[in-house]
Amino acid sequence: MIGASQTSARLAENTIGPWGLAALAIGITSPAMGLFGLWAPMQTATGPITPLIFLAAMLLTLPTAISYALLNSRLPSAGAACTWLWKCAGPTVGLQAGLLMTTYFMMAAIAQPLMFALFFRDLLSWLHIEWPALPTLIIGVIVATLPTGWICLRGAGASIKSTLGLMLIESLVVVALSATILIVKSSTPGEITLSSFDPRQATHGLSGGFDVVSSAAEEARAPRDYVPKAILLTIIGISLFWTLNAWVLTLSTPIDKVQEYTYGGLTAVTPVAQAYWGWGSLAVILTAFTGLTAVYISSVQGASRIVFALARHGFLPATLMLLSHPRRVPRNAIVAVLASTVMLDIVTIYLLENGLDGFTWWANALVFFATLTFLSVNLSNFLYFIRYAPDEFHWIKNGLVPLTGILLNAYLLYAAFFSSLWSANIRTGKSVVATCLVLLAAQLVAVLFIRSYRPSLVLQPPPLHAEQA
Repeated sequence: MIGASQTSARLAENTIGPWGLAALAIGITSPAMGLFGLWAPMQTATGPITPLIFLAAMLLTLPTAISYALLNSRLPSAGAACTWLWKCAGPTVGLQAGLLMTTYFMMAAIAQPLMFALFFRDLLSWLHIEWPALPTLIIGVIVATLPTGWICLRGAGASIKSTLGLMLIESLVVVALSATILIVKSSTPGEITLSSFDPRQATHGLSGGFDVVSSAAEEARAPRDYVPKAILLTIIGISLFWTLNAWVLTLSTPIDKVQEYTYGGLTAVTPVAQAYWGWGSLAVILTAFTGLTAVYISSVQGASRIVFALARHGFLPATLMLLSHPRRVPRNAIVAVLASTVMLDIVTIYLLENGLDGFTWWANALVFFATLTFLSVNLSNFLYFIRYAPDEFHWIKNGLVPLTGILLNAYLLYAAFFSSLWSANIRTGKSVVATCLVLLAAQLVAVLFIRSYRPSLVLQPPPLHAEQA
């Protein structure tokens, strides 16, 4: 049974409403930074078809989003996939899912300050301040972390309000930039086309975070109702936002210039903004700061809640489940996530000596653990309704949908991770694959060790503390 200390270690309930859940979901994908960070590398890799890729990504992700929504409607929990597989497939499988989720959220958090540091360097360049490259990137990482830590430590409510405000600012700037580009291009006949939606424009094929909402379930109001809606609305809304604005950005600049910026380790959207707005490009740099801060906040929220849930059940040091009063914030878990993020970012900068390569490395690694997490969620959808709600099992929602999600994620794991990265260079390709496999093996060994030598830890109920089901 769960001890008294664990039972009392509950996050503050009824803290996050439907708009807050939507903000968390959109925050971790980020309207601006999902676009700014992915558009140029995707266009460099595949050709001028980024809008088509964003649409394809939405279709590929939708089965998994539906599985998340269905499970949260029945079994909302801060433990998410960890809880669901613990209940449906056994504690050993559930614990492994928890480690996958923790790693996934941690990598999402690690990647954000690295991209923030790149825009920090752009800001200094805009101000005509020349500092050495590596120290500038490290300072950028620290500058990104300080406000994020302060906001997260104030509690879920403060994090949600900050994320909502930052998200609104970045969305308005993106729309304004796209509108400017369309106005400029409309003055020349033939400049505005739909060719970027034509698959034949691809030069290298079509190889290409709503889940953070699940980790907030314990602090949500009516999680059975609001969490599923937030997940589905987010995946559809953000995908359409990216698609339309990626189409405009594709019109803005010749592909050879985009490739030049990308190969030079630059964020291509900054020179694009400078070409259309002049000094107003500062708005894009500042928007990058707000967007990345929103993603960083959401990532730290997700990672710290999963760390908290695992510590509460004895799989991580007990100090990580301590809550600060009166807001009941998992302070130690948040600090541990932030400290680990900064340390790993600094190591990455020194090893790769390039902020963009560092961001790319962690983004590539994230694909592996995110995809395994999504596979776990789809499997949970099928198992839960077969075992615990057989009268409600529907062959489409609980059969075809999770099967499609499993097949799609398995293909993505092969195509976008193993095949793509193993054929790339060692720097941001093969080293990512090797590291992720070693880390996964270490997790499996740890889980088997706990099962063999600490069996009492896997005899307790799953980390379900939102609503019993």
